Amino acid sequence: MMGDQSQSKHEPSGERSCPRCGIPFKCGAEAGEEGCWCAGFPAVAIDAALPGCLCPACLEERSHGIDNV
Repeated sequence: MMGDQSQSKHEPSGERSCPRCGIPFKCGAEAGEEGCWCAGFPAVAIDAALPGCLCPACLEERSHGIDNV
């Protein structure tokens, strides 16, 4: 099996890779938890060039209008 290094990859365990910076993080909703950590952030504009969810650090930067990656 060839390794899929797609940045929008996600697993049933909730493990994902951030499409912006590439670091792994966990989606609580996909992991079967009551909610996800991202629910505590304000809504941000969707960037079509970045498929999937952002990690906590990148989402925090986006929520503050910082987009330097």
